[in-house]
Amino acid sequence: MPGVEGFVPARLRMARGARALRQKELAELVERADTTISKWESDDHDQKPDPAVLPRLAEVLGVEVSWFFKPVDRAKGAAFFRSMKSELGRMRDKAEAKLGFVEAIDNALSEHVELPTVDVPDLIGDRDFRTLRIADIEHYARALREHWSLGEEPIEDLLLVIENAGIVVAQDEIGSTKLDGVSRWAENGRPYILLARDKNVGVRRRFDAGHELGHVVLHRRVSPQKLAEHFTLIEEQAMAFAGAFLLPESSFGDDVYSLSLEALLSIKPKWKVAVAAMIKRLAAMERITPEYERRLWQYYSYRRWRGFEPLDGELPVEQPHNLAASIEMILDEGIVSRADLVREIGLSAADIANLSGLSEEYLSPVPPNLVRLKPSMRVVGARTDGDAEIVSLSDRRKP
Repeated sequence: MPGVEGFVPARLRMARGARALRQKELAELVERADTTISKWESDDHDQKPDPAVLPRLAEVLGVEVSWFFKPVDRAKGAAFFRSMKSELGRMRDKAEAKLGFVEAIDNALSEHVELPTVDVPDLIGDRDFRTLRIADIEHYARALREHWSLGEEPIEDLLLVIENAGIVVAQDEIGSTKLDGVSRWAENGRPYILLARDKNVGVRRRFDAGHELGHVVLHRRVSPQKLAEHFTLIEEQAMAFAGAFLLPESSFGDDVYSLSLEALLSIKPKWKVAVAAMIKRLAAMERITPEYERRLWQYYSYRRWRGFEPLDGELPVEQPHNLAASIEMILDEGIVSRADLVREIGLSAADIANLSGLSEEYLSPVPPNLVRLKPSMRVVGARTDGDAEIVSLSDRRKP
């Protein structure tokens, strides 16, 4: 039987990656040979799935059948991860695929609503990222704060600032605490960030967002090949940018009245940054010597703060809002129905809700044959056709 026309192999690769399935595992679930899955996923092979297997394929991967026929924009640049360890390969594939899900959601929503225009200044231009020094990164962090009129004080809600700049932000559980997020520029000229919910600590989420923002600002033209060659340098640059952007040298430095863990902990609620990040920032600012930094880390470990610091459970976790607000607007205005919106996106209601920050129930369509009729109350002594008048519950008056 000939395969279906218009099937997009990249959509199958993305859906399989999002479920962290190997080709062999998917083949077993749809009762096909793993070589068949390989051919279906190849852009260079003519073999496509037959119509009979598509519903099963969609069911196993948790997508709509329409998902496999939607075009895919090429990624404009590399996708940035915190770790490139080989054992995390499937989790990286999952995170990048979920970022592709986020792009698909945004592309569908953009048919009905407009997100903020992208306002990320091209501070680097054609400069080779390998020539950036710490002083340059400090300069670019200050320049971005100035461009966004943020001043020198702590940023109250970093995700709000990022979303206002037209960057699409989503969140999901990636499956590893070693991958805190992923980001990239898409072909449509918009940056996308997916933050991990695996740790769900406010100061960690905030610094992860600043780290991904560093990639967006500093590395928009970095190719996957360059990322692989200079991964450590690129990560160090993003880390330095996050520290400089969240903790400006002048204002943060003025708040550090003592170079002790207690003093840093006391200003943690104001700056909403971990003590560990403050130690690294002070070292970058050369406010502490390497010897004193080592001593602080020794005290830090002695107090068993690694992994979970004091106040980590008390400071709020910032949440993205634009995707959820867009979906709510579309549905509240009756532009399309819930079922039609899910079909347009091509993902399951669960995936859409999870990535956008909505409840799955909110996106679940109401079956058209389920209409709840309001009960009414029979009032004894009032006259209708017989001896009583029917009164709606809504007409009742409290005594």
